[in-house]
Amino acid sequence: MASLVRCSAAPRRGSGSHKSGWGEEHVTEWTGPIAPETDQTPVRMSQSGVTRCDARMPMTAQRTDGTESGRRLAEQMQRRHISTRDLANRAGCDERTIQRALNGTTTPQLRVAESIAAVLDCEPDEIWPRVGQDHLSPAALTARLFPSRAQIPADVWRDALAGTTTRIDFCVYGGTFLFDTVHGFLRLIRDAAERGVQVRILVGDPGSTAVHQRGVEEGIGDALAGRCRLTLSRLAPIHDLDGVEIRTHSTPLYVSMFFMDDTLYANHHILGSPAGDNPVIVIARDLDPEVWESYTNSFEHIWVGAHPAPYPPY
Repeated sequence: MASLVRCSAAPRRGSGSHKSGWGEEHVTEWTGPIAPETDQTPVRMSQSGVTRCDARMPMTAQRTDGTESGRRLAEQMQRRHISTRDLANRAGCDERTIQRALNGTTTPQLRVAESIAAVLDCEPDEIWPRVGQDHLSPAALTARLFPSRAQIPADVWRDALAGTTTRIDFCVYGGTFLFDTVHGFLRLIRDAAERGVQVRILVGDPGSTAVHQRGVEEGIGDALAGRCRLTLSRLAPIHDLDGVEIRTHSTPLYVSMFFMDDTLYANHHILGSPAGDNPVIVIARDLDPEVWESYTNSFEHIWVGAHPAPYPPY
């Protein structure tokens, strides 16, 4: 028989204590957090996990499937000190979605699970081990995806840069978002170089045909070339640091690449759409050696054909 656990429910404001009417056999008191931001509510624990439930409902009406994921989500929320409402707002989903996930009654869709995990600074499978995998073929790879670069929290960029130990390789056209989004970007690069990290940054050549064409495709004309010039100007304070190299390239880019140690943020380019609105795939080096090598070879090919950035810039 599955063990049953009854949470000691704090009285809600303006009301008396809850009474569950549960039998006392195999019952103990448990006060662990289930849904941050709400009063503690009675929960039922079976061998498969914990389900948050209403003390006024009969025990047989409660669901116990998938409740381990609810427990893991609650633990991640507690670790990050984030409420249900704040998590929903930051993940861009409905608060009821978070509640249902906490209750263990549903598993979010993969995109939503990834957004929730990003806010909690963990991987989706740390909470929902098989999310999005039920219909994958054995050859399929599971990688983290942000629907757009703009949806990557600034903390993700800062933490990744601050944690580098060997490599920072960026390949962009303009890349002005690095200065607009990542607070202290130049300081993070400077600190990395002082730690011995090798930094290579590729910026689009403002006078190249590739930059002009990309500007036309995005509908912003020469503004992209202006962004390239702006980025080169803002990189000027670090261009002569030991361990830092800045070059300009004239390559038709299909993906902007941000390598930080053994992780790549690949911002793919969709025709007619600004890079900030396009998806970013997060690829770990150990995900698949051939995939990693393909992106690495692309970066190295562009790097070899690039030229040292002129300083003072254009």
